[in-house]
Amino acid sequence: MQNIRHVLSAIALGFALTAAAVASAEAQALSTLDRILQEKTIRITAEVTSPPFGILDENGEPAGSEISTARQLAQDLGVELELVQVTGPQRIPALLSGRADVAISSLSMTVERAKTVMFANPHGALSIVIAAPADVAIATAAEMAGKRIGLTRATLEEAEVPKIAPADAELVYFDDIAATIQALLSGQVDAVGMSAFAAKSIADRNPDRQIEPKFTVRTAYYAAAVRPGDHDLLRFLNTWVFLRTEDGTLGRIYQENTQVELPPLPNL
Repeated sequence: MQNIRHVLSAIALGFALTAAAVASAEAQALSTLDRILQEKTIRITAEVTSPPFGILDENGEPAGSEISTARQLAQDLGVELELVQVTGPQRIPALLSGRADVAISSLSMTVERAKTVMFANPHGALSIVIAAPADVAIATAAEMAGKRIGLTRATLEEAEVPKIAPADAELVYFDDIAATIQALLSGQVDAVGMSAFAAKSIADRNPDRQIEPKFTVRTAYYAAAVRPGDHDLLRFLNTWVFLRTEDGTLGRIYQENTQVELPPLPNL
């Protein structure tokens, strides 16, 4: 009997030591920020079909305001940048699945998105407009009646334009902004909802099509996003946005890519 008690005691001690080791390992588990600093690499989403936020330059390299912002963040962290190329609908899934550590892809702040990710303080602003060729008569939301309006999925325009569209407006959805742009240029749709910056880029590159903004749907802010629970990384991002806004770095990046000044930004 005494031997059995010794065996049971030994087994119990073994369980206790194992539990203590697991608890210690969990306590020492690296936060996302710690891992980024330890591995010397940060993975950030890159949407390269959304000018002026993300494009491919003449050499096929990612460029644009959000790409420059991601590069500045990596530089300030002292780590290598790994760009995770995504489409608009893939931005949040790439973050939540762990493919990316941070989403920086002109991700507009909305109540629905805030249910699934944590937003840092905004570092930019954009206006959603209805854009169309000059000969398409649309000056108000009511005048979208009977027209085909192109929208890109998983964007602010997809969330906002249907709220103001007349019942007989035909809303046509595309999986990425490149397809939306092509639909506009080919006449597949009469007009599109998109950022004012994207509309200007299309107009500048296709002067013969006379693309122009018709009216503004909404002005919104965009921000970096992290996974729920990544509080250390969120605190760092908020501090970083504040400091790089104060010293003019983010304003310079914004103006170089949009040709307009960065408007005053609120803090969360």
